[in-house]
Amino acid sequence: MKRPGLIKVWHVAIALVVVLMVVVLVGCQHAREARADDDEFHLNEAFALAGGQDAVIAGEKLRIHFDEVLEDSRCPTQVDCVWTGQARIAVVVQPGEGAPRTLEFNTNPAPGQNLQSAQVGEYTIKLLSLEPYPQTPEDAIPLEQYRATLEVRKSTP
Repeated sequence: MKRPGLIKVWHVAIALVVVLMVVVLVGCQHAREARADDDEFHLNEAFALAGGQDAVIAGEKLRIHFDEVLEDSRCPTQVDCVWTGQARIAVVVQPGEGAPRTLEFNTNPAPGQNLQSAQVGEYTIKLLSLEPYPQTPEDAIPLEQYRATLEVRKSTP
């Protein structure tokens, strides 16, 4: 014989567990915004950001995160190639209280393919370089070993 009161208690318990899990996941989403160990850089100065690293721009409400390397087909330094290849990276930028925006940079030198500058609000973010270069075709470079040299400029009104 089923006991309706017991079933109702289980439903409430399951609902509470689901709500708790949602609260925890939402809290994790905002963890990137409140880290005290983020590196601080300045406007109009080149800075290197490691793969996975977060940064803030001093005196500005601008956060930058080197999120991932989408592709690295650049010609390895120990190989002769007929094509230079390209690297594509994703950088997440969050201006002030606005929503984070993912920017994709591409080092492809072909006309119309190279994308090394992007506008986010009043800021222009430029990818100046991406290191290291692969040495051989078999090289798999971990995200943390990449260094994207960036520069952030603020538009003048």
